[in-house]
Amino acid sequence: MDTIKKVGYLIVVGLIIMLILVATGGNNIPTDMSFGIGILISLIGFALAIWEAKTNKPMFYSYGKNWFGGYINNGAFILGVSAGFFATKTMYGIVALGILAVLYVIICTVFKSKNVEAK
Repeated sequence: MDTIKKVGYLIVVGLIIMLILVATGGNNIPTDMSFGIGILISLIGFALAIWEAKTNKPMFYSYGKNWFGGYINNGAFILGVSAGFFATKTMYGIVALGILAVLYVIICTVFKSKNVEAK
């Protein structure tokens, strides 16, 4: 159930980012640069997702007294933001969001099952 919530969060964040891009006239970064930034941010998001799965973190695990909303950041959020960089065309963003969501589910499933086996 936790994985479903995280994937839903990833998709919601990605769609909000794409709606913002559509409302503001689109992504004005050159395609190659935008895809490069998207790949870099995706790699960071996947690394964070692997760490979260290995350490069995809940959906929102950050804690801080004065973080001003920093608690909404997790691997799913980072991957949702990265989908916006792939959205040089709306269809590219939707396809990227789907691929990122599938890969995220695979990562969560594989690493959580390894945690269960290790215990």
